[in-house]
Amino acid sequence: MSGRPVTGLPRIDLLTPRQQMAMNCARCAQHLGMSGRVWGEVRHQGLLFRLWICVPDCSTPVPGDPA
Repeated sequence: MSGRPVTGLPRIDLLTPRQQMAMNCARCAQHLGMSGRVWGEVRHQGLLFRLWICVPDCSTPVPGDPA
């Protein structure tokens, strides 16, 4: 993991498995397909998860999102 830490990321344990595996948007749970951008990286139980969101920007909150 490099760069500044991203704040405001949701709790990984509240996301669905598809959101955790970057198949669905980490914010709105819509299918990402071939689009998306990295929102940030979080660690949970020693594992690193890279969270992806819709492009150009997703503004729909999900449970566990502190924003």
